[in-house]
Amino acid sequence: MQFKHYLGAILLVLLIALAAGCAGTSGQTVVKNDTVTVDYVGWLDNGTIFDTSNATAAQAAGVYDPNNSYEPITFVVGSGDVIQGFDDAVVGLKVGESKNITLTPDQAYGEYDPSLIQPVNMSDLVANNVTPHVNDTLYYGTQPVTVNSIPNNTTVMIDFNHPLAGKTLHFKLTVLSITPPSAS
Repeated sequence: MQFKHYLGAILLVLLIALAAGCAGTSGQTVVKNDTVTVDYVGWLDNGTIFDTSNATAAQAAGVYDPNNSYEPITFVVGSGDVIQGFDDAVVGLKVGESKNITLTPDQAYGEYDPSLIQPVNMSDLVANNVTPHVNDTLYYGTQPVTVNSIPNNTTVMIDFNHPLAGKTLHFKLTVLSITPPSAS
């Protein structure tokens, strides 16, 4: 008879824990302001993988770079830390859930803007030990830029568009963890 008494108490504690949300995050879905960790593979319309957090996927696609850490991305949903379409796509997903998405340029890096090809003095690059060549990727701060042309010995035309501007992007996302914001 005492067993039934303990069983009732155990069930009561479990019900209270479930009601209080202490039973884990198995049913939790991503909402704005959650911190999420996401594994992803991104590819272009032609199938070329342009970025991934998965080393195995990079190796299989022949784009593996030993200098890349291939780690899932962690960000606060709605903070603007990632491109808008990626941010929007995780909302409503649960831990372990995957989703394939297609992002148009306006949901990703914007349309390609020819006016963002700007002249830069060759001397500025040389002063920073940079010898530019057409199609080189350089960094303006942390932003990758591309050498578009070198019309003469004094001017370099630099394309300040993001390398993925104007492109439709495809992703497979998998939510690995969800952490709600801390209570204030």
